[in-house]
Amino acid sequence: MKNNNNLQKRRPAKRRIPVYKIVLAVLVIVLLAAIVGGAAFLKLHKPSVDTDVPFQTDTEPPDTIDPPDTTLPVSTDTEPSAPSGSFTRDTEVVNFLVVWRDAASWNTDVIMLVNFNMREGSLSVMQLPRDTYIEIDQVRGRINTAMKTMRSAAYSKNPSLSQEELLKAGMAGMCELLEKSLCIQIDGYAHVNLEGFRGIVDAIGGVKMDVPYDMDYEDPDQDLYIHLKAGTQILDGKKAEMFVRFRDGYVQADIGRIDAQKLFLTALFKQLKSSMTVSTIPKLAEQVFKYVTTDVPLADIVIYAKKLLGVDMEKISMMTLHGSALQTETGAWYYCMNRAATLDMINTYFNVYSDPITDAIFDKTQAFTDEDSKAFCRIYLASPDDAAVEVRPDIKNGEQIDDGELNIQLK
Repeated sequence: MKNNNNLQKRRPAKRRIPVYKIVLAVLVIVLLAAIVGGAAFLKLHKPSVDTDVPFQTDTEPPDTIDPPDTTLPVSTDTEPSAPSGSFTRDTEVVNFLVVWRDAASWNTDVIMLVNFNMREGSLSVMQLPRDTYIEIDQVRGRINTAMKTMRSAAYSKNPSLSQEELLKAGMAGMCELLEKSLCIQIDGYAHVNLEGFRGIVDAIGGVKMDVPYDMDYEDPDQDLYIHLKAGTQILDGKKAEMFVRFRDGYVQADIGRIDAQKLFLTALFKQLKSSMTVSTIPKLAEQVFKYVTTDVPLADIVIYAKKLLGVDMEKISMMTLHGSALQTETGAWYYCMNRAATLDMINTYFNVYSDPITDAIFDKTQAFTDEDSKAFCRIYLASPDDAAVEVRPDIKNGEQIDDGELNIQLK
């Protein structure tokens, strides 16, 4: 009798799936989930904005500044016009404060208010001259010392704060004083030091631009040595720093430097739009995380960055705080804001509310002038088309600047 075992059919052995295939399948599933989740995040996530109003909205008229004794016509229209009082926030429009700090101190060498209208896909940048006079809270003098002053105040209250905490306190304090005086909402800040500025420029492969003239200047005290030749070229981080810090030879001194920065910022934005590749994004992110201090959440940064890269050049508006430079009896130079022109600019480009900012609530404490100085008041209270206002509304868009329509006068 034959063995039953020999009569039974042998069952084939089960094949085991190799471990590497299981790992690969899991990775593919995770990757697909990340892509789907990322796409959903970009589509559904909406940055949160503060809907509170950070400035006084009552219509009590401000303390009147006596018009200076001058033959120049002065705008004295300080009658309050009553706003509706609602001040409903437009959550599709946001403002940011962006500063670059010089290497020698905690003074802010570049100060910009940036408005991003996500609905219209437009970007507005207002540069504040570093010598702008301001007198509010603990700050009295040049606005480029505001962040340092607020940082020092935070240290006096709590000496145990870390350097990063002190920096954040200084930036938050600077945002608050600008909100109160200019009647704007600032939704976040970004602080970049010069090392970070150089790193960011290098991370995107440099910035192509046409340097309009030879630049030669040396200041050993600041370890600043600028030597650039005119012509179209790629500026790496070091050369880009030379370009934005150069101020010698301009007819309007620091205003000329600010206008030159408009040339660079336009070229930088154009370069960013064309250089966002798989290889450049990690390099750029490394520099941003290392050198940029901000209170904007990472999730919001991703959304803003994606939308910003879609902004067309003709929808970028570049402007300078309107006013004039003046020298005091002590020999110190300051830049004084023109109230009427700046109020109009705030309402046109930086107001995120349903109501217009009226003269009755704008700069209620006259923070941007020295009330005891006739020279300051003459500029501050003048009508925008007055000869006393040297820097007048002359707003250029990115396309105009890229086409060479911004002329900077040289000596």
